Amino acid sequence: MRPGSCRVYRFGAFEADVQAGELRKDGAKVSLQEQPFQVLVALLERPGELVWREDLRQQVWPEDTFVEFDHALNTAVKKIRIALGDCANSPEYVETVPKRGYRFLVPVEVVEDSGSKTSYWAKARLTGRPRRSAVSMALLAIVLLSVMFLGMRWRSSARESADKRTVLAVLPLEDWSDDANRGLLCEGITQELITQSGKADPARLAVVPRAASAPYRHTAKTVAEVAHELRADYLMAGNLRDDGERVRVTVELIRAKDETRIWGGDFDRETGDSLALESEVAAAITEKAKGALLTPATR
Repeated sequence: MRPGSCRVYRFGAFEADVQAGELRKDGAKVSLQEQPFQVLVALLERPGELVWREDLRQQVWPEDTFVEFDHALNTAVKKIRIALGDCANSPEYVETVPKRGYRFLVPVEVVEDSGSKTSYWAKARLTGRPRRSAVSMALLAIVLLSVMFLGMRWRSSARESADKRTVLAVLPLEDWSDDANRGLLCEGITQELITQSGKADPARLAVVPRAASAPYRHTAKTVAEVAHELRADYLMAGNLRDDGERVRVTVELIRAKDETRIWGGDFDRETGDSLALESEVAAAITEKAKGALLTPATR
């Protein structure tokens, strides 16, 4: 047991128990494999600092371990982001410093095995980063509060009138690619799906606004729970993959009342003009989904 192995690192709603090898959120265990967990701990030990890729290799992958290190580390960081609900393009927790390493962005509270607490935030080594991080965190807090407020307004006002329209919630498209830049493409397609679905048949179809559905990225809640909270009749969810030259968007439409998958499909496009790709893919999905959504037999 190495020094500090009885520590628990706390940040936001999360805590990493080193001795148990567990990541928890609000007390509930979050699935995270051993190596990604070790990488997370290495970052938590030095919050705010640049942790070099070579340092992570020496700490997590011993010299006698035969793996493709770059791929293994990239995969580990991606799994950490999924577990934390983080995004490479606008990180809240783990920032990528290209070709150098990673930086953990938020303050960390450390609880030793004796029960004593220490607040870690290595200001002397940040070379000005804390101020920028603080500003980013403040802006992020404002955005999150706005999202929560709009989401609460949607949930409280949905169907208070005699509106009998079918309600669709489009959940954030998940990025399953190896390209960090695809996160923006996922966001763009998600927004296009919400916009185009909302225009498809306004008299019969209402679409949950993005501000209300955005917090359900990487959610562990069930279809029934999400649909109930958003007051939605249907959920649309999917993912994006690529091979460098083409992207594939896979989506499925789920009926909330019985959690039945009533429609799904794959949509392939060549990479190129991102705006055109977002619009074309969203239009193709909307056209196919509209028929499934508004067919009486599926309601």
